[in-house]
Amino acid sequence: MMDLPLEFRIFIIPILLLFILVMRHPLPCQLLVAVFSCCQLAAIDRNFLQSYCYECHDADVQKGGLDLEALPDSLDDTKDFKTWELVHDRLAAGEMPPKEKAAKVPQSRLKQFHADLASNLYHADSGRQRTFGRTPLRRLNRTEYENTMRDLFDLPGLQVKDKLPEDGRIDGFEKGSAALDISSVQLRKYIEAADFVLDEAIAHEAKPMVFKERFRRIGGLAQFFEATFPIYDKKVDLDFIESVYPKPGSGKNAMGLREKQEFLKDMDSIGLLTHVRPSWNAEIGNFSPFHSGFYKIRTSLWSYFHNLGKVEPGKRHQSVCLTADGRLLCYFDAPSLDAQEHEITVWLNAGERLELNPANLWGNYNRAYNYEGHVVAVDYVDIEGPLHEGWPPKSHQRLFGDLPLAKIPFIKDGQYPRQPPQVVRHPGSRPNHTDGDEFKKWQPVWTAASSRPLEDATILLADFLPRAFRRPVEPDEVETYAEIARKEILAGAFFEDAMRKAYRTALCSPDFLFFRELPGEGSPSDPMALNPQATANRLAYFLWNSTPDDTLLEAASRRQIYGKHLTEQIDRMLGDPKSARFVNDFLDQWLDLRDIDFTSPDHKLYPEFRNDLRDAMLLETRAYFREMIDKDLGAKHIIDSEFLMVNQRLAELYGIPDIVGCNIRRVEKPKYSPRGGFLTQAAVLKVTANGTTTSPVKRGAWIMDRVLGTPAPLPPPNIPAVDPDLRGTTTIREQLDKHRADPVCASCHKDIDPPGFALESFDVMGRWRERYRFPGEKVEDPSERKGDDPIDAHFLGALPHHWKHLYNNVRLGLPVDPTGQTPEGEKFSNIQDYKTLLLKHEETIARSLANRLVLYATGSPVTFSDRNEVDKILLKTKGTGYGLRSLIQELAASPFLRKK
Repeated sequence: MMDLPLEFRIFIIPILLLFILVMRHPLPCQLLVAVFSCCQLAAIDRNFLQSYCYECHDADVQKGGLDLEALPDSLDDTKDFKTWELVHDRLAAGEMPPKEKAAKVPQSRLKQFHADLASNLYHADSGRQRTFGRTPLRRLNRTEYENTMRDLFDLPGLQVKDKLPEDGRIDGFEKGSAALDISSVQLRKYIEAADFVLDEAIAHEAKPMVFKERFRRIGGLAQFFEATFPIYDKKVDLDFIESVYPKPGSGKNAMGLREKQEFLKDMDSIGLLTHVRPSWNAEIGNFSPFHSGFYKIRTSLWSYFHNLGKVEPGKRHQSVCLTADGRLLCYFDAPSLDAQEHEITVWLNAGERLELNPANLWGNYNRAYNYEGHVVAVDYVDIEGPLHEGWPPKSHQRLFGDLPLAKIPFIKDGQYPRQPPQVVRHPGSRPNHTDGDEFKKWQPVWTAASSRPLEDATILLADFLPRAFRRPVEPDEVETYAEIARKEILAGAFFEDAMRKAYRTALCSPDFLFFRELPGEGSPSDPMALNPQATANRLAYFLWNSTPDDTLLEAASRRQIYGKHLTEQIDRMLGDPKSARFVNDFLDQWLDLRDIDFTSPDHKLYPEFRNDLRDAMLLETRAYFREMIDKDLGAKHIIDSEFLMVNQRLAELYGIPDIVGCNIRRVEKPKYSPRGGFLTQAAVLKVTANGTTTSPVKRGAWIMDRVLGTPAPLPPPNIPAVDPDLRGTTTIREQLDKHRADPVCASCHKDIDPPGFALESFDVMGRWRERYRFPGEKVEDPSERKGDDPIDAHFLGALPHHWKHLYNNVRLGLPVDPTGQTPEGEKFSNIQDYKTLLLKHEETIARSLANRLVLYATGSPVTFSDRNEVDKILLKTKGTGYGLRSLIQELAASPFLRKK
């Protein structure tokens, strides 16, 4: 670390040492807790334990791995505290003492022991919080860092997250302060990331470089007629196609590239007959932008059924996916025979290539003259951008205000301000200057200039630092950074480079990377209260995953961030497009949606699964959660609902008719449908399965943890996993029955397995099934399957002829058994019955969600002494059925967000 620049060592090393001290060596903290909270279990009734507990939990037996005899009375150690907390919770749940021995335990002594233990746990934990606060020192995680940079510099599509190391997790969340480590490697990455962001933000041209062109070609010309072909007036001339690209064995020679271009220049549309595959991509011409920014894209699309060259009405509505280097931008509809125009403004990063992928089509290697199947036709694609409201762009103005750009003529071996690295653009990319000239390596350099650099350095930093540090900044702090710039200026550096060094130092400082949440700043009467600016920061990073905007900071400066003013701010923030960051990020972590691509369904067993279905899965879950926020829907909607959020692709998967188009919309749930809530959404069902089989254990453990808030214990060592029988001769249930014959396994599986069994009616991609699928020779024609594992009829009708053999590799196995019994003895026959049983535990489900929201909003999980505050939030929201919006409102108004 000593070879880091001096300015970084000055700012970072002290905070790094403090972080390591607090997070890696908690002994000083524990000693202080012991002094201030007096957390000795002096009143522990060891006679009670001797009489009723040691029989199962002493040094010799240690049932469940618990040795109460050796467990210290002290609560200083975190591990010991957690163990006593577990004892408390097992007593509260009636799991200890076991039923067969409970009658022998005097209830008065049991209640007294439980009450004393609760009191000691509460005072120990609350004492720690009074001394140190709930949330330790916390830094920005990768997502928060990227969003903060985007908003700080007004670069809405900036991609910098992947330049930083992955963050740790607590309870599945990347917000937990204890998991957000810091190291010298990370510091170097922050320096690199800051340089990248400044390169993106600073303008180096006298005028914007704007590109505007219409494209009539998708994919490379050399690949014509394998994946694309020309269409003239909605007709396909197969004789013309053969003259350009003759059939194999015809004896004719293929035309050269220039001849093809001449033949194709007058085409009306281009037909696409396959989705993107390894040997072909659907790139839009040879476009690749020089500069990141917003681009306006217009296109006209339609589709039809290609019957060996005949244009016929399509058998289903098609859609097209627009991506940039694989990054999803949007989906467009392509109606049958009726062209539809689309326009969208999206952020493109420098060097990216656009693809217009007909993702719903099947993979095809046949040419147009022997192809049967759907085709998507593209009339044109217009691209214009980057779009700027003025010049220099806002990102540059955030750094240099209204200072002019000065030209520095090129001189060989001359000195120039730092220039961003050359954009790595794809081979063959066209220039995108306004005048169409090729980008010249030795063009003049334009740089931010000042006639009074020493004074302007202070002025610019005084404007920048409060926004970067998310709080008011004192003049002496500004002076510290201004001195960095002044030294560079006096040493002969360009003004831009001097300021850049000061900005980079600020962006790598603890004031930017860490949350400033010092206790005692809010109220003399409450030493843990946060000041209004810190409260505004918590609120912004809760609902926007980013820095507060000017409106929120202004409200904080006037202390108008409490009571009715707080409600108004939350409504405003949830209505802002930036709240999508909260929706997406919270669901990625709570429901494990970030693992959607961790496995892919076996393409031989599940050939229907493609990227368009995966994208629809994510859109459904996010749209459903947004509907819960907007309508203040209660906790029961986690389990079930009377409506669904679907598009055509999902409706086909779910067996819901008459849904056309790629846009997600709210529809009433059919009475026969087992869907509703999160449990039966395809995204959740996919992330809780692997690519070939489903596991009741995995899905059951997921429901216990993510929905009920009672995570299953880790399996004992040396217990082999249950591997599914891929021959299909036994079901997973039969194998688990043998597994549970072991008493060690049975104690946990009685809780884990029932919810997993209820979900066995859904396969690895979330589709309803009656029987298991296995590889092997088919047992009947897929089109004749009725009731048992119905292959999607939409896809059978839309399958190209050469793809229909795929289902010859699919064999139906034994019937699925979704029945079960809860640990309380309640039986269920299917997922609908199990949902009914779950809905009896509405408050438990709401508490689990509230606990996750607290962790996400504050960076610290709910601890023992926090439970009372969670109870208050649940009590206040009970009247709304624990509505999601109400939970957010009450959490924001609670001490969780207002105290350290």
